[in-house]
Amino acid sequence: PTPHLWLRPEEDEDEQLEGTAVRAAQALAEAAATSGPGRAGPGGGVLGSAPPSPELLAGLARLPLPAADPEVPTEQAVAADARFGLGALLRPFRLPLLLGLLLVALDAGAQITVPVLVRYGVDRGVAHQAGHVLLAAAAAAGLVVAANWLIGVAQVRTTGRTGERLLYTLRVKTFAQLQRLGLDYYERELGGRIMTRMTTDVDALSNFLQTGLITAVVSLLTVSGVLVALLVIDAELALVLLAALPLLIAATAVFRHYSVPAYREARERISAVNACLQENVTAIRVTQAFRREQRNAADFAVLARSFRDSRLRAQRYMGTFFPFVEFLGTLCSAAVLTAGAAQVRSGELSAGTLIAFLLYVELFFSPIQQLSQVFDGYQQAVVGLGRLRALMNTPAGT
Repeated sequence: PTPHLWLRPEEDEDEQLEGTAVRAAQALAEAAATSGPGRAGPGGGVLGSAPPSPELLAGLARLPLPAADPEVPTEQAVAADARFGLGALLRPFRLPLLLGLLLVALDAGAQITVPVLVRYGVDRGVAHQAGHVLLAAAAAAGLVVAANWLIGVAQVRTTGRTGERLLYTLRVKTFAQLQRLGLDYYERELGGRIMTRMTTDVDALSNFLQTGLITAVVSLLTVSGVLVALLVIDAELALVLLAALPLLIAATAVFRHYSVPAYREARERISAVNACLQENVTAIRVTQAFRREQRNAADFAVLARSFRDSRLRAQRYMGTFFPFVEFLGTLCSAAVLTAGAAQVRSGELSAGTLIAFLLYVELFFSPIQQLSQVFDGYQQAVVGLGRLRALMNTPAGT
């Protein structure tokens, strides 16, 4: 397609070189004239200064634009913060967080209300063969469930938007801090470790703030509310459940003692894995030049294996603790059913109260099981937040 650029054998070599230089100069002049001032691209040279093609402009026009502004002042996001922490990060978002907490409390209250309505329907409706009372209790329970669905929708919208604003602030603040640090910091730290701060650590905090935090708060409020409801309904029967609490607290303390160091170690090792990956990709030409492909692959395998071992150790702790909690919940349900059936037979307890009590026992241990789904993310978020705090506390220029 460009035969004039190829050397022709019949031409003299000096004339060929002179013609090629002239044509290159003409191409540079045409590109500079076409691009105009201030339109140079990031790559530099003829290609960097060339104007965008119509296809590129059409593709950019088709890209969707963000529908909302994060409403976070840029000065606030990029400001240095030597006292950086979770409290300082959450302080500008107090009002939406309080609204989200109110919605979470309403969600937990709705879950606790349903067993009360079941108790009323059984004792006042079924026991007295009053169909209208049973229908009223069922209708009230349906309204509570529908209202709880609306609360859940508002809760997800509120906490989701607030979480994205928090993460926007965190990412911008982290990037701005990296721009302030001196060259000696980058000589000390591996590039992969620095990238881990902006990717793995921020993502771990992101996942927990957007999903795990809601589940954790709802679970804790539900457990507290269930304990109060059990003591109000029947304090004597509630003692059967309370007898299991010391064992549950002791198991939780042992689990945290072993799991927290394991998660912290895993986060350190994934940083080493990312650093090794980044350094090897950057220096791939040097690696191939010195024929170190197999050696580097073996070194990377050792780091990846150490990370896998630390993660498996943390998972083994979880695989021991949370099945134990489920087993303890089953034992408590059996004990409550045994003691409650004897009281129902003697007339000391109504059938509706026993059914509500069993529902509350299940509602008490179910949130603890849900915490198992977010505990992994919680531990990673805590470690990630600590590493981000160390980065923010690094003085600029060092």
